[in-house]
Amino acid sequence: MLDIKKITKDRYTEWNNFVDKSKQGSIFSKTWYLDALQVNYEILIIEDKSIIKTGIVLAKNEINTYANPMLDKYLGVLFLDEQGNQQKIISKQYKYMETLAKELKKIKSFDYYFHPSFRNWIPFSWQGFTQQTKYTYRIENHKNTLNEIKKQFHYNIRNDIKNAIKERVEIKEDIPFETLWVVINKTFIRQGSKSPFNKEKLSYFIKILKEKKAFVSFGAYDKNGVCIAVCGVVYDKKSSYLLLNGIDIEKQIRGANTYMLDESIKYFHDRCDYYDFEGSMLLGVEQFYRRFGGELTPYMRIWNDNFFNYAKSKAKKIYKKIRYGR
Repeated sequence: MLDIKKITKDRYTEWNNFVDKSKQGSIFSKTWYLDALQVNYEILIIEDKSIIKTGIVLAKNEINTYANPMLDKYLGVLFLDEQGNQQKIISKQYKYMETLAKELKKIKSFDYYFHPSFRNWIPFSWQGFTQQTKYTYRIENHKNTLNEIKKQFHYNIRNDIKNAIKERVEIKEDIPFETLWVVINKTFIRQGSKSPFNKEKLSYFIKILKEKKAFVSFGAYDKNGVCIAVCGVVYDKKSSYLLLNGIDIEKQIRGANTYMLDESIKYFHDRCDYYDFEGSMLLGVEQFYRRFGGELTPYMRIWNDNFFNYAKSKAKKIYKKIRYGR
């Protein structure tokens, strides 16, 4: 019989090493990343001969339910990447997932976005969970040269970049936090709402990640030295993720944001295997990201199908409609 264990803090380094070895592993499952977000979490694992074979981070979000916190894109089940007979490995993974799913069924508010490399949710279906396919766009740096990537840009993207250069827009790295905060805030204010981020917590999060060499910010400045667009990207060796992006609409120059993202793509080309736009299903945003030529990449949202999550989902939609107008 398989046993599920809750990992203790003295094994966090072991867990983080496991995350690095897992295809489903990402910076979002690292303990120091979760600590930087200042969220409550626990980690469940199944091991064999003291080797972690599978595991899941159960983080709580801002309303204290078991769901992805803000700025933590992918969680879900992780497997040890093993070599050998694939049928035997898959059979073992089924047993691990069945065991986990039975335990996770007890958590009424379970509702997570899984990593794109998690492909098989059948054992969760058997336990009565529900799945929704979401999408992001990823540029595959490891398969393409920078020139090949640029050739995939839509002509509107290329024209916008040319216009920004013509207008003498300058892109700077590692911009001051206050500048990043002000422009991000303006993005929400123009939508008639406040930023969903707590300033002190966001500042702390960025400070810790910069110490870990896992965060870089970019700013687009006009010819007068005024910052008009910003973005923040978290990264590890596997992938970079566009987490923050904002524009000062009142001082906007056509192509400034596009040029800035182009420079961030260039920055990460030799540093990570992927550039993940941390996708959006919003019509305008999806179209904009799509034009950078990335690969359409599905990932799963899996949740416990019960009245609690139904009511929570409805309440969340109403809250977003009131606060963000969408």
